[in-house]
This record gives sequence, structure tokens and C-alpha cells, in this order.
Amino acid sequence: MAMKYVNKLVFAALVTSAVLTLSACNTTGVKTTGADVEKAAELMATLRFVPVLEVDKEGITQPYEALPNPYIKRGRIDKESVSQFITARRAFNKGDFNSATKTLNALTQSDSSLSGPWVLLGDIAMESKDSKLAITHYQKALEINRSNMNAWLRLAHALRVQGEFLKAQNVYAHALAEWKDCPEAHLNLAVLYDVYLNLPLRAQKHMEAYMFLTGGEDKKVANWLMEIQKRTGVAQALPADKTLLKPVS
Repeated sequence: MAMKYVNKLVFAALVTSAVLTLSACNTTGVKTTGADVEKAAELMATLRFVPVLEVDKEGITQPYEALPNPYIKRGRIDKESVSQFITARRAFNKGDFNSATKTLNALTQSDSSLSGPWVLLGDIAMESKDSKLAITHYQKALEINRSNMNAWLRLAHALRVQGEFLKAQNVYAHALAEWKDCPEAHLNLAVLYDVYLNLPLRAQKHMEAYMFLTGGEDKKVANWLMEIQKRTGVAQALPADKTLLKPVS
């Protein structure tokens, strides 16, 4: 079941509209990822990003307040840039990669503050089976905006496709450092741990985090988590209980 499900996980939607895909694209002032990925050769600690429930003096478990997606905090975006991106996205969805690439290249020249076009260029490269070029594009997106969670997830996926499992793990760690409550990062990291790195206990912790942060509604992941628990022999530490999760403000 794991291998049938794994390839669908990385593309779980973080944002849906073209405006949100372009959002929060101002440079953060921190240059990232090319060097980060190249120097990443060892397993990074990630359990510190798993939600921890606090108990008050009366022994009552307190609701957890998940942090919002930092990528949603967007600035003003030029209408023409939005229009161009929508055009490129439509061409991509139709499989017209040449037209999409042409539009995106023009957009990156006219508005260099946007990270979204680089992510879509990376997606085109992945569809064209060029994971090396895709990695370059995703890294460029993250140089522009570290908070672009789509870029982090796509970069990790591209590295996984290349068999660079430790580097992919490092990228998920960097993503969670930017947004520790990103459900999709927890889920995809859990898959990486379980299927590719043979670290089922770590997989369990991050899969529990995903189920908790999403209210436990994904039945396929719930079944996968139960299967992992049977292998680890470790009881579930983080309940998938909506009442313990505060709505994101």
C-alpha cells in the first residue's frame, strides 16, 4: 500500500489560486538552498518540529495553536504578473510546456520578486523528466522566498527521484524550520523515513503530526500509521483529535 500511495503525497495542495501561488514573493534577504542541499550529507534532527501538547495545573490537555502558513502573508502583486502566471498555468495544465515556459521566462524577467514562476518552471522540468533542471528552478524559487512551501516540497521530491534521500530529508527539515506545522511536510517526511530510509519510528512521529494537524481525516494515512505502529510497537503519542487543535487565525 505504501508504494502505491507515496507518489501522490508530495503534490498535496498547499495553495489553490494563482494569486496565492504567487504570494509572499518578496526576497527574505537569506540566500539558501543550493549550498544547503550540496552540504547536506547527514540526517538532520526533525522530531523537534512535531507538535507537543501542554497540560495545565489541573491536568487538562490544552488545545494546540498551529502556526499559519507564512507563505500566505502576501504583498501587493502586479495585475499583469498575475495574468501572465494564470496564462502559464493554463498552458501547463494543457500540456503545452513550450508556451508555459515562454510566458514564465518573460515573467521572471519582468518581475524578479516572484518565486511562483520558478516553481512552475521546476514542475515543467519534472514533467519533462529533467529532475536536475527542476532542482535548479526550485532552488531559485527558494533564494527569492524561503517561505514558499511548494518549492520546498517539490525540491525534496525531485531529490528523492534522483535517489538523494538524505538530501531530501534535509530539505524537509529546512521546510519545517520555516513552518513547523506544515502538514504536507510532515507527511512526506514520514513517507521518506518509512519507505526510503527505514526509520519507522521517526516516520510514525511525523505521520502522527500530519494526522493531528489535519484532524485525522485521511483514512489511507490512518491505515498506514496503524501499520507502522504494529512494526514499532510504540503507542500513538499524538491523538488525531480536532478538539485539541485551535483554528488557525
